[in-house]
Amino acid sequence: MNKKFDLTGLFRIAVLLGLFLSMTAIAHANNFFAAYNGVQQGVTVRTLNLQQVSFIQTPHAVNGIAAGPNNDLYMVCKNHIYNYSVNGELIRDMNFPDAGVNYTDISVRGNRVYASYNGSQQGFTVRDLALNQLAFVPTSFSINGIAAGTNNDLYLASGNKLYRYANNGTLLKVMTFPDTGIVYTDLAVTCNRLLASYTGSQRGVTVRDLVTLNQHTFIPLPFEIGGVVGGSDNDMYVSTNNHLYNYSLAGVQIQGFTWPQTDLVYGDLTR
Repeated sequence: MNKKFDLTGLFRIAVLLGLFLSMTAIAHANNFFAAYNGVQQGVTVRTLNLQQVSFIQTPHAVNGIAAGPNNDLYMVCKNHIYNYSVNGELIRDMNFPDAGVNYTDISVRGNRVYASYNGSQQGFTVRDLALNQLAFVPTSFSINGIAAGTNNDLYLASGNKLYRYANNGTLLKVMTFPDTGIVYTDLAVTCNRLLASYTGSQRGVTVRDLVTLNQHTFIPLPFEIGGVVGGSDNDMYVSTNNHLYNYSLAGVQIQGFTWPQTDLVYGDLTR
């Protein structure tokens, strides 16, 4: 006997599926990810109130982490770039054939993955979401941190310098801080601003213009920063040792979290 399609039922299912996907996207947007190493290694998934939602244990250290566009994550360690689902399933592992290459940080914007590296070579690679290399840009300096901008550009941190590149490898701007004891360590783009953490002779986060790299303000902090990422309301999250903190961009601490194991070290952060 032939069955008639229930179009009303199909419409209801489509609406419910759309609602579910929308809710999933909202939940994802309300979380951030923190890499950790030391006594344990992996990634913790936390709400913007610092409550743990889940975690991903990895068999490798995590030097850098970036959220992908498909409820997934990209991580770097040594000469590997990994792609995981947010549920902890390994999707792909790109193992660069030169074992002397060390990937230091990673960033994702749209359908492109950017990873900085040092060691036997130094520069950054541009890859698609499946980790196929599209281009690479050698640099004359070692890169500590990389962040993709909003205008087909990239930001790099090295020593007391911040660089702005077009993603085709054209150098657009260099900012050299006059204190050579400063070392910029991590970068994030948020609220039309560039956040750059620094250590050395001073410690804290600088908030800068995305085009000129001119400083708007800076936030001195009493600890070494492992990673920085923007929040959702003119705020930021930073990591240090076994601590996670939430600060306003005016430098006011909003909340903090301490993991009970002192030999766990939080590092790079992403949203």
